[in-house]
Amino acid sequence: MEIITIAFIIILNIVAISIVLKSLGDIEIKNKIAITLLGVILMYAILYIIYNISSANVDKNIITASRQLILFTFLPINILCILVPILLQFKKLKNKEINEPKFKFKIILFIIIGIIILFIENMYIKDIQHGIENFNNNVIEKSKEG
Repeated sequence: MEIITIAFIIILNIVAISIVLKSLGDIEIKNKIAITLLGVILMYAILYIIYNISSANVDKNIITASRQLILFTFLPINILCILVPILLQFKKLKNKEINEPKFKFKIILFIIIGIIILFIENMYIKDIQHGIENFNNNVIEKSKEG
């Protein structure tokens, strides 16, 4: 089951990165790759900070064991819900499909939506970690009984 879960997470991340590349439109491939790489690193860094904030009062072993799985599970969500919409607005501004005031309004709107998403993720990650901790404690207690 773990292999299926990890494969699914890898596929989600590949799809999210592919959508970022496609959303950049007709720019030079090396610029597309650079922007995509920068965006993914930025999303990962923000998510890493959120993960560390949500890890207060959680067993260090659980924090270490679950970090990469949780980060790479939430990364495509952040890429698709935050990064892609912002990049699409930059593309629209570059193609003169929207004016600058409308662009600024939409960027601020997507940043606010992103902050809300990150806040919800913080609560959800904290809940996942506490769930793992409770599960581990129950397993330990049952093994002591038996």
